[in-house]
Formats: sequence, structure tokens, C-alpha cells
Amino acid sequence: MKLNADQLERVAGLFRAFAEPTRLAIIQELKGGEMSVSEIVDQLTTSQANVSKQLRMLYDAGLVTRRKQATQVLYGIAEPMVFDLCSLVCDKLNRDARKPAPLKF
Repeated sequence: MKLNADQLERVAGLFRAFAEPTRLAIIQELKGGEMSVSEIVDQLTTSQANVSKQLRMLYDAGLVTRRKQATQVLYGIAEPMVFDLCSLVCDKLNRDARKPAPLKF
């Protein structure tokens, strides 16, 4: 199936959502279930402001959900295919790591 320009832009936007290590770390943390911003911050080595910013980008990309529970906002994975995509990339990196290094002269 060939995509039109609008569809290609949406695909590129989705890949941009994965193009930041903190966002990937957040996705990794959310694999275990919903978490609040403060719970995510406790697991990462970055600021609350940065986590909030990255969660907003993931939310805007449709990759995470958010829901209010009492005074907290809980974030979760909206699209489980993120784990399939991450697994594909990790598999590729593992294959690359097993390849012999090219000889240099």
C-alpha cells in the first residue's frame, strides 16, 4: 500500500515521538502499568518538568493515555504496538552487535 503525503507525515510524526531517549524510558516504565508523573520521575534521572513535557508529546502522538484519579493524573500505554516496535529495533541492534567489526587499514 502506497501512502499519500498526509499519511507519510503522520507516520513520520509517530517515529519522531520515539526519537528521544526520555520518551523511550517513559514508555519502558509504563510497560508495568499506569503511573503518575511523580512515580515516573522517581524512576528516571530527569526533572518533573521534562517528564511532563515528554508525556505531553507522547500523549499528543496517541501513544499514552491519561486519566485523573483524585488529585493525580495517571498515564498508561494507549497503543501496545509500541512494545512490538521497540522489540523490532532491539532485535536489529542485537543482530548488529553480533556482526564482526569491519577490518580497518
